[in-house]
Amino acid sequence: MRLSIGTAWDETKSALARNRRLVVPVALGLILVPAVVSAMVEPRTAPGEQPEAGWWMAITLVMVILMLVGQMAIVLLSSGWQGSVGEAIRRSLRRLPTLIFAALIVMVPLILFLTLLVALIGMSAADASLSAASLSPTGWLVLLIGFLAIFAVSVRLIPLVVLVASEDLGPVATLKRAVALTSGHFWKLLAFVLLAVLAFVVAAAAVGVVIGSLISLALGQPEPWSVSLLLLALAAGLVQAAFVTLYTAMLARITSQLSAGSPGAPEVGRAK
Repeated sequence: MRLSIGTAWDETKSALARNRRLVVPVALGLILVPAVVSAMVEPRTAPGEQPEAGWWMAITLVMVILMLVGQMAIVLLSSGWQGSVGEAIRRSLRRLPTLIFAALIVMVPLILFLTLLVALIGMSAADASLSAASLSPTGWLVLLIGFLAIFAVSVRLIPLVVLVASEDLGPVATLKRAVALTSGHFWKLLAFVLLAVLAFVVAAAAVGVVIGSLISLALGQPEPWSVSLLLLALAAGLVQAAFVTLYTAMLARITSQLSAGSPGAPEVGRAK
């Protein structure tokens, strides 16, 4: 099957325009709100420092899970879902364990692989921080190869969220199907991911600089649980919600293209 990113983009714009009354509330409730809550509860630290572990991590984990539910619901609602918004969310909740188990099947070996690389370049696996001063050129090369390998695996699993939301396969079968669908399309999918990440980084940075500067001038520097932090989190959350919505809808259309003619593949977005 020939993959056309341009066609997928055109279909995405049409699908979101047609289903915006269904998609927008989900994006606001299950992407924007969790993003704002996560930003508000995370401790403020100096640039380059990591916040200390605490209760906020549990809240952030719950917010991430809600975002995954929202992302799967957006897949359905932007792809011809025949049921209600509530039914799409309930289906997403039912399919959530499958998505989590599939992610763990991939993430655990990747984390072990990265830990082994860290050990091989003479760093302590228990040290969560990577010091640039402690790495030799060979060490940087090994680490770069490791991250590239992880990124390559991520590209091959691009359809995962869409497949979990729209099909009824188990975690292992879904992973196999994602790899099979992306076979022969790696470079196009890699280009799509890189462009999407670049667009998000630029948009987020622009909003952060402009809105952040205006908020700081009007209300002072963002402090924990302050109005200025809330407004900054809302601005960043809106960018994130818009990006996740567009990106997820694009994934649905890309997966639909890749699935065309595949035996036994249900249409993405069909109500179940």
